[in-house]
Amino acid sequence: MSVGIELVGDLGYLLIVCAGVGALAYIFKQPMILGFLVAGILIGPFGPFPLIKSTEMLHSFTDIAIVLLLFGVGLAFPLKQLRAIGKLGAGIAVIEVLVMLGIGFAVGAGLGWSFYDAMFLAAALSISSTAIIVKVLEDMGKMDATSSILMIGVLVIEDLVAVVMISAMHSGVVSGSFDIMQILTTIGQIGLFIGGTIAAGVLLMPKLFSLISKLERYEITVMFALGTAFGLSFLSHELGFSAATGAFLAGVIIAGTKFSDQVSTLISPTREIFTAIFFVTIGALMDLSAISQFWIPVAIITVVTILGKFAAVYGGVRVFGFDKQFAIGIGLSMAQLGEFSLIVLKTGQDLGVISAFLFPIVGTVVVITTFIGPLLVKFGTRLVAVYE
Repeated sequence: MSVGIELVGDLGYLLIVCAGVGALAYIFKQPMILGFLVAGILIGPFGPFPLIKSTEMLHSFTDIAIVLLLFGVGLAFPLKQLRAIGKLGAGIAVIEVLVMLGIGFAVGAGLGWSFYDAMFLAAALSISSTAIIVKVLEDMGKMDATSSILMIGVLVIEDLVAVVMISAMHSGVVSGSFDIMQILTTIGQIGLFIGGTIAAGVLLMPKLFSLISKLERYEITVMFALGTAFGLSFLSHELGFSAATGAFLAGVIIAGTKFSDQVSTLISPTREIFTAIFFVTIGALMDLSAISQFWIPVAIITVVTILGKFAAVYGGVRVFGFDKQFAIGIGLSMAQLGEFSLIVLKTGQDLGVISAFLFPIVGTVVVITTFIGPLLVKFGTRLVAVYE
């Protein structure tokens, strides 16, 4: 059988099972992400129904999916939103990320894991799930609440920090150096790349989209937008950063144009399909047979994630003068992992520096917190409802 036909078959199995399990997740009012992960576990090469046998093809799927996923995150992140968030959202986000980086690395080191395993575990635990929290808030009709705006602001900053962190770790692993000067140099280079890309995008994108819009052909708009995303992703990778950085920046610079809503609407079906494919393939790449050997780390990391994130966000909110009940509600709402945790581990896996057991361990924690997360968000929003 040719590789092309085998790819078609794998994609067919993946999408059909994805749709079926995703429908069940929707019926039982569970996050779609959880359904997609379960679908991947079922049909992956390590699952009970190994319909997909080629992990190489799965990696190809995830590379495309990550670009589209981060492009979508960037599209929802216009620069004016960052300015509106101000010091409050940025301060809480930085406090949470720093606390979880320290806790995560300490847990990895305490378990006797290698430096890279502990480092990537710390990075994976430092970011909350934008997709899950926003979806629950949308379902509850709470998107315009003051607490929701604050949480989304913190999540936006965390997403930006995650993009920088992924690129910094990618560059550090490639160069083989993690001394302070190297880290600061890398952050500076990333900052220049981000600043230069945004500056060029702000100047050029509105003019280019104005020209394209005169053609009145939506497919050309879609091709140009996606071409920008993939092109910047490749450029970012070639410069030694993560491809995710370029995809995110492509979304940000297009989000700053008056055509952002049109682009978002046009690419939405494609992005949703590949986002689902990303989570299915992540599930498929998990060898859950290893969990029986590592159930203690899974339990420890799950507890540390929930309690650590709650405490870090609670402390950050209290630092800015809010009372205890409000801080508890925000802290509970942000105590889970999500898509960026898996993207971080995918970076480590692609670089060949993390152990095989780390993906299924953290993946299981993602599944557990994805299941518990919506319950915590709902309880947390009830606590802060009196302040709305």
